[in-house]
Amino acid sequence: MFAGLKRRPKPNASPARVGRRLLGLSFDGRPIFEPRPSHSLLLAAAGGGKTTCGALPWLLSMLADGSRAIVVMDSKDGEIAAQAAALCARAGRKVAILDDFAVLEGIWGEANPYRIALAPFGGLIAAHERGQDEMIFASDSANHALIEEPAGDAKNQYWRDEPRTILEYAQATLLNRNPALAIPGAIWSLIADTEMLSNAARIDIEEGNETLATLARLVLEMQGNEEHFPQHRAAALKALRIFGAGSPLHRAGSGADTTHLELLRQRAVIFIVGPQRHMERLGPYYALHLQSFMDAILGGSMTRGAGAVDLILDEFTNAPLKELVSRLTTMRGYGGRAHMIAQSRSEIQRRYGEKETLTIEENGVVKQWFGFSSFEEAERVSKAMGEAQNVAHSVSVSSGNQDLSSSLQTGRERLYTPDELMCLPGDEQIIHVKDVGFIHAKKIRQNEIAPWCFDLGDNPLEGARLTPDPKLTLGTGDQGAKR
Repeated sequence: MFAGLKRRPKPNASPARVGRRLLGLSFDGRPIFEPRPSHSLLLAAAGGGKTTCGALPWLLSMLADGSRAIVVMDSKDGEIAAQAAALCARAGRKVAILDDFAVLEGIWGEANPYRIALAPFGGLIAAHERGQDEMIFASDSANHALIEEPAGDAKNQYWRDEPRTILEYAQATLLNRNPALAIPGAIWSLIADTEMLSNAARIDIEEGNETLATLARLVLEMQGNEEHFPQHRAAALKALRIFGAGSPLHRAGSGADTTHLELLRQRAVIFIVGPQRHMERLGPYYALHLQSFMDAILGGSMTRGAGAVDLILDEFTNAPLKELVSRLTTMRGYGGRAHMIAQSRSEIQRRYGEKETLTIEENGVVKQWFGFSSFEEAERVSKAMGEAQNVAHSVSVSSGNQDLSSSLQTGRERLYTPDELMCLPGDEQIIHVKDVGFIHAKKIRQNEIAPWCFDLGDNPLEGARLTPDPKLTLGTGDQGAKR
């Protein structure tokens, strides 16, 4: 079907630099790498190969670049970590798995050699240790992840700001006493106990610094409003409900043995793992950790040594990452790159809004479509791909005699019609690269990349690992021997 359609030149179709992100294969089997470090966006419906042909090939191709850390949002039962963690370790990379739900115990048991404990409020704790001048910004970011700010709802601002104030006070008072106590579960417990909250506020008015005393007064003043305070307190508790008593996350961050900044300094490969069945409810959990990594990236001289990092954000629309979206332009200047994966553009619009969707598209130098399930999206991409000149040959018969006449007419037609895009074969994709154009290419699967395809583990969601079928060999740099 696509045989007569024009295909644009491929960008850098040979591995000029070890660690460059792999996008796919040309139809003659040459690898297509990203032309330069950048943010990216991948769209594919369920079953389109987002992990098999997207996230895992990206990870495997970037593995040899030991100068960059890699953070993977692995929210589908840790399927990426299960297949690639041991491989990354054998390649010489520091591996860290944050698995507060213990979803990978079926693979390693309780003795998971890569498991770490990490505080969800890591950015907040780091800001507290740096000084009070950073606290207000870190706290504001964390609390907006817990209580999102919907667009066009300014009239209800009060009902969001007051619960955020309660959260901010609870965070500040625990940080002031012992930063190790500032975990979401402990903050939930403090807010859940009205008497303890009141007593702590009274003490902080007398003994706390100016900021803490002010927050304590605000909380006590709120308590004076017997009609509204129970609603504000309930909203604050609801924002932390996934960390409440009885939840596997109640003690998340307790006994933390490292920090977000330290992991970045070690150029680690970090997997943030969670159960697929609760994926939509755990957005704040992922958001808090990703914000903490973002704070480390953007800290400049205050977080010296954080270095460059790639964020592989699988199903990123399940987390409240509006702040990360707004920081895309800034983080690129600090060496941070976000590779976002979602099911459709409309899903991003529903989650973050039209303006934020445009921000993602403008900053995503590379965009990939692993098929189309939306007629609107197919029409939009078809129109963007443009038209090509075509020649139509027609034959006609004169009514007065038996002579035949022929004519040639020139016109224009879509390079790819919406119907053709909707029928895109399952092993093909459309890529758009800024300053290059659209590319019709083949996908590449995780089991087609040597030498790593021989070391992948089993997929906990889909069973045994795919049979190795190497179609190209990536360089391993200084991280391991070539095979």
